[in-house]
Amino acid sequence: MTFITLSRWSTLVMLAGVLVTPRGMARSDESSDRPNPIPETRADLKQALEASKQARPRLPLPPLSAEEQQRANSGELGIVNNGRMRRWYLPEGFTAGGFPRRDESGMTLGYPFQTKLFWIVSRANNCTYCLGHQESKLASVGVTEREIASLDGDWSDASPADRAAYALARTMTLDPLALGKDQLDALRPWYTDAQIAEMIYVISSFNAMNRWTGALNIPQEEHRDYLGSLDAAVASLASQVAPLDPSRDSGEPRIAAPQQRPPLESWDEVTAKLAECRERPLLLDLVGDEEAKERLGDRASEFEEPMPHWVRLLARFPGVGIQRVAILKAVEREGSLDPLLRAQVAWVSARHDRAWYAVGHALERLRAMGLSDEQIRAIDGDRGSLDATDRLVLEFADRLTVDPALVSDADVERLRAELSDHEVAELIAVIAESVFFNRLTEGAALPLE
Repeated sequence: MTFITLSRWSTLVMLAGVLVTPRGMARSDESSDRPNPIPETRADLKQALEASKQARPRLPLPPLSAEEQQRANSGELGIVNNGRMRRWYLPEGFTAGGFPRRDESGMTLGYPFQTKLFWIVSRANNCTYCLGHQESKLASVGVTEREIASLDGDWSDASPADRAAYALARTMTLDPLALGKDQLDALRPWYTDAQIAEMIYVISSFNAMNRWTGALNIPQEEHRDYLGSLDAAVASLASQVAPLDPSRDSGEPRIAAPQQRPPLESWDEVTAKLAECRERPLLLDLVGDEEAKERLGDRASEFEEPMPHWVRLLARFPGVGIQRVAILKAVEREGSLDPLLRAQVAWVSARHDRAWYAVGHALERLRAMGLSDEQIRAIDGDRGSLDATDRLVLEFADRLTVDPALVSDADVERLRAELSDHEVAELIAVIAESVFFNRLTEGAALPLE
């Protein structure tokens, strides 16, 4: 096996402005509206992962704790920049778990398989931080360089079951408007309801994590090695997963193609869609009401009976799912962002994803906070009745929901001019969890209660 190292991608990322500012500092007067480029080939991707160690975080990296500094001085590898950012910037309830572990209770598809799905989702979202972590994790469990590279190809050598799962990962990531019964039926020849629910959960989680780490442009940890494992046999393999924009100026790096979403529906059409959502049949087996309450424990009192369908779906996973219930409630309540603005973000995100179950819940939440239907309709319009900061926040929610790969330094800098850094981090996390909820509930085609 021959290994090679190429330098072309380093030139492209320098053109995109990735390698200049000292570590730990976000840009201020140098802000750019240019999104991060998308690596086109396997060799380009490996170079991009290596270069991401020098990425400019869009919020400053927090200082190392005494324990982290001691580990760093001793050469230990336990410092993870994502974890540092979450602990530093987010309220405690936002970080209560909710992400699948290697031995997660109630999940049967296995860590390597889940990680392959994470790789595909991250490639589609152009999240180099998450891609780098999944590359390392796959290699650590014996997945070869050529097998990892094949995830970016046509999948023709994969089993029919794997191809169906990979297709679901890409559809949930790039085409959530296509979710529904047909996507579930395509999985049923190979997977049980429990396994389909697991895939929907993890793919939704991966999309949320990409929006957090990608929007903040978190730098990769220094100890990871990517170039040393590049295999010449797959170096020129072109991506068939990344959403490469076919148009570009001569000599410019490729960026993501903007998502082509149709115009938002009229209020009458929304009302009709919500009525249809109430009539949808349950397509996946959910945990029973009593079992869900038992697994929720004291938290069950937060919900009216019978338990909402989304809670019964998450209760299938007694560890990570119950943690996610807590996170979803925390992003409504904890932190310093205006609760009404968070509810408006949930509405905007659900509307763009046409996640009708989530739209229904967001509508009731806004009504409970005192908004009239006319005020809610205005959120879908020109938003001229909102103040400038609220408009800026909702425009960012539009972008991060639909086109996470097109978020730029300048997008975050505009937020930092109006919000504190902790509020910016909270906002990104709120949008990420809204995207999780959209994909979870629409991927499972849940009917409104």
